[in-house]
Parts: sequence; C-alpha cells; structure tokens
Amino acid sequence: MHVLIWPTTFGADLWALTEYLGRQSDVDVTVSLPDPEAYQTLPIARFRPVNARFVRRRPWHSLLGEAALGGGLRGGAVRGLARGGLSNGLLGFEGPPPDVTVMDNRVPLRASSRAGLMLWHGFGWKGPNDEEEFAWLHRSIARAFGDAKQPNPRFRWAVFGPWDQTHRTEVSGFHPDNIVSVGAVSHDVLREPWDRQELQPFYDLDILNRPTVLFAPTWHYGEVFAHWGSDETLMRGLVEHCASRGANLIFRLHDSFRYDRHYVRFIRSLAAASPHVRLRFKDTHPDNLMDLHVADVLLTNYSSIANLFYATRRPTVHIYPVRTDDEVFMWRKLTVFGVTKTKVKDPRFVWKLDPRDHGGLMAHSFDETLAALDTAIDNPDCCQEAADDFLARHMHGADGRSGARALACLRELNNETKRR
Repeated sequence: MHVLIWPTTFGADLWALTEYLGRQSDVDVTVSLPDPEAYQTLPIARFRPVNARFVRRRPWHSLLGEAALGGGLRGGAVRGLARGGLSNGLLGFEGPPPDVTVMDNRVPLRASSRAGLMLWHGFGWKGPNDEEEFAWLHRSIARAFGDAKQPNPRFRWAVFGPWDQTHRTEVSGFHPDNIVSVGAVSHDVLREPWDRQELQPFYDLDILNRPTVLFAPTWHYGEVFAHWGSDETLMRGLVEHCASRGANLIFRLHDSFRYDRHYVRFIRSLAAASPHVRLRFKDTHPDNLMDLHVADVLLTNYSSIANLFYATRRPTVHIYPVRTDDEVFMWRKLTVFGVTKTKVKDPRFVWKLDPRDHGGLMAHSFDETLAALDTAIDNPDCCQEAADDFLARHMHGADGRSGARALACLRELNNETKRR
C-alpha cells in the first residue's frame, strides 16, 4: 500500500503517523512538502529520521492529481520509485500512484489517490465548525474524493473520540459511515518521554537543569492577554516571572504572517533580549513534537496543542481567553484574502467544547496565570488526574493504539477502493 501524506503543516500527528507507517513492511510512504530539504534540516528530522520518501510539492500537483506524484527524497537523497508503475514525464520520476492520501486541512484540487483520509489538525475547543464554516472543505472533499455528507467508500474523516464523533456528524455534516475514531496518533509518541540527554544537543537552552515553559497560544483571539491589559506589558511580565523561577520560556506561535507586523517585531525583540527565551513561528519552525517532549509546563489560551500535551501528564495552564462569557471580542480567521477580523457578540459561538472542560489548571487573570505557573513548576504531578480524565472521555485515553487504528482505516480504504 502506498500512502501519500499531504500536509498543511507536518506537525506532531502527521509526523507520528508517518513514523508509524514507515515501520510497516508492506506500506510505502510519500510525504509531499513545499521544501523537503528544509524539513531535513530540522532537529526532529535529524533526531528521528522516518522511513518515508519526501517529494517537493509544486503548485500544479494539486491540479494534476495522482498523475503528478511518483518519486522523491528518501534519507536526503533524490531517487525514484523503483517499483514500476506510472511514468511521470512532468517530474521525471517513475512509480505507482498513491493508494490513499492523508490530509490535515487542505484537499488537493484533484484526487491524488483513489481514497482520502482527513486527519484534522487538532481536537481543540474552537468551533463551531458547522456546515456553513466547513462549506469550502465539503466542496473540496466532494470534488476530489466524493461527497462526505453521503456514505462514501473513498473517504474517511478521523475523529479523536466519541464527543468529536458526535460533533462531526451532527454539527459538521459528515455522514456517520465516513467517520472513523482514531484518537491522536502523536499520543503514541508523547506517552513515552524521549530522553532529554539525547535532546539537549538540539537546544541552546539548558533543558536538563532548568524547567521549561512552552507558551503556545492560538492566534484566533488576537493578543493573548488583551482582555487583561496590554500584551507588551504582560508578556514582559511573563518573561520576568519565568526568569525569576529559573525557567526557560519557549514561545511557539502560529505563522508569522497571521500577526500584525508591529506585534511580530515586539515579540522578536522581547525574545532576543532574554537569554532564556526562544521564539518559534510555525512557518519557520513547523515541528512542535520535540518542544512538547522537553516542556515541563504548557501555557496556552486553548490551542489544540493542549490536547496533545495532556498525554505527557505534565501540567497545562489554560488562559481563559475572555473576561466574561458575554464579552464582545474580535475573532480572527485566515482566508484567501488574508486575515479577517469579525466582531463576535458572544464568545460561546466560537467554542464547540466548553473551555471549562480541560485537563489542567485554568486562570481568569494574569495574577492567576503566574500563580498557576508556580503551582505547575513546584508540583509537576498536579494535573495528572485532570489530564487522564479528559483523555479518557475525549481521546481514547491516549492508549498507544491510535497509529494502529489509523493504519487499519487506511487498509480498509485501500481494500474497499481496489474492489471497485
């Protein structure tokens, strides 16, 4: 079986699935990236090479579909698929087209394989992800793999657990027959901590003797602390507090182009002036898995990265993203026209899961945030029960079998479409 990984971001879940599939003797894996050589330079690629072929994604590949893919990079060297099959004159490679495509967000304009699996990029609290919000996605899936609102043997949507399954069928409009409950494949990797002695060479921070706080906010609410004051003031306060606790601080933010230029300049200058602070934007540092392994505490305003971090059973501090549930605030979305800002009268509209349903600590003020960080640093086991409870109810309990469930789904899709 030949599986094509078609990422928007080659982050924790897709990386974990690729690594798992690469260990199967009967699975051939191709990863399509805009810059595969850049990926090979990342710490994760050097620390944990995966058994997959990396190809450069060209703009026309999405238009050409499965005829556009047939070879690429394995282990850093250019090579073709020496297995016969489709001859690809456009790229100069030979090889069989993919049997199944795994996506995390965007769908190729034309089918890149007979079947497709959507491994959505995070569970999260943000919503509503109803049929209106997902209209573009439903159209994209229908064009490439067939209508997902009807029983469709060519397409599956992977959900994280029973709550997510109900939401995707009753709210997002996917037919129950097209849903498969997988969990988060990255949980299979995160539940077994990597040796920090081996990770230290990839960090210019002391991750062995200093606690590390990973600050990973969602960008949709705008400035993280705007509902409590100025980000420029409170971010500095956060940096100073972490320094006073002898802690490293890693800022892991979304793509830099999603933020105002002034904000990017400020956060870069703040990080540059602080010896124990590092800044990572997703468009330049796409891998988040290694940071999740080295973090002792996660601080977030309900980014879906929290659901992954719960598998480590380490503390997560959740910044409640509004002052009150009746507050009017600006909701940001990325469209083909750039970042749009919409005034939302009721923040409950943008939450599909109640933010009080979480697996850690919650802060309703900046002072509470710093106090929660102190609790997390001083008592690393403080959130184990809450994290376990959330995972048990929503995400298969991080049972270590998400990769196996995803592989079973891929085999079923491959076998079903081959029979037709």
